[in-house]
Amino acid sequence: MNHHQRFQPNHQHLLALWALLAMITLGLTQAHAQVAVRMQMNKSNYILNEPVSATVYITNHAGRELILKGNNQRAWLNFHLTASGRVIPTARSINYKAVVIPAGQTVARTISLSSTYSLGNMGNYVCTASVNMPGPTRNGFSSNRSRFTITNGRTAWLQRAGVPNAPGEIREYKLLTFSANRSMELFAQVSSANNGRNIATIPLGKILTFRKPTGTLDRVNNMHAIYQVKPNFFTHTCISPSGKIISIDHHKRGATGDPRLITFGNGEVRVAGSIPYNPSAEAAQRKKIHNISERPPFVYR
Repeated sequence: MNHHQRFQPNHQHLLALWALLAMITLGLTQAHAQVAVRMQMNKSNYILNEPVSATVYITNHAGRELILKGNNQRAWLNFHLTASGRVIPTARSINYKAVVIPAGQTVARTISLSSTYSLGNMGNYVCTASVNMPGPTRNGFSSNRSRFTITNGRTAWLQRAGVPNAPGEIREYKLLTFSANRSMELFAQVSSANNGRNIATIPLGKILTFRKPTGTLDRVNNMHAIYQVKPNFFTHTCISPSGKIISIDHHKRGATGDPRLITFGNGEVRVAGSIPYNPSAEAAQRKKIHNISERPPFVYR
C-alpha cells in the first residue's frame, strides 16, 4: 500500500464524517434555538452623567423551565460595551439575581449600565448583552447591538454654595436642559466644585419651555427648582447637597400668573402665586361626579 492509498478516505469514513458534521450542525441549531435575547436602551441619547439603563428580553425556547443564575466565577448575564471601537472595561462586577423562565415565555430585566461601567465620557457607544446557560456548558446567547450617545446639555441655571458642616467643600448646582430625544428634558445636577466630581445627575422629566426653569437655594443650601410640565401645570422639586430628592410637589397657575419661588427672610423657600395640586385628591373628586350615562333609567308612564 503506497502513501496515497494509506490516507485515502473510503465510503465508510465519508459517511462517518458526514454524520459527525450533521450532529454538530444539529447541536448548534438546537443551541441557538434554546434562548432568544433582545436588548433595548430606554432611550438613544443621554446627558453626560445621567444613569444609563437598558432592558434585556429573554425568551425560553428550550421546551423546559430554565433557571438562570451565576456564581463567583461567572455571571449569567454579561455585557460587551464599546465606544468608537474601543472596549470599555467593567468598573464593577455584578452577579445579577437569578431568574426563572417558564417554557415558551419571555422575561424582561432592566439593568443600569452605569452601575457596571464608567460612562463619564461623551461619545457614541455600542452595547451587546449575552446570557450564559446554567451548568458546566460554555454556551452563550448574544443579543442585538444597541447604540446610544452620551453628550452634554445646556445650562439653564447655576449656583455655587458651601456645604453645611463641611468647611471648604463647595457644591455646584445646575439645571440642565436636553433636547436630543425629540422633546425637552430637564435635569438637576449636583457636583463638587473642588474637584469636579459628579455627585448626582437627576432626570426631572419632560418640560415645556414657555417659561424658563428657575432655581434657588434655601438656608441649608438645598436646591429648589420650579419648571413647567404642562400649559397650566408646574412642578417644584427640592434636592439636597448630597444629590437626593427631598420632595416633589405640583402646582397649577394661580390668579396672579405663573408659580414662582420666593425666599423668606429666614431662608425658607416656598412656591408663590399658585394653586397647590394634589393628584390623589383630584382623582377622588372626579369619582364623586357621575356622568349622565350613569344615571338610573327613568320609567315614563
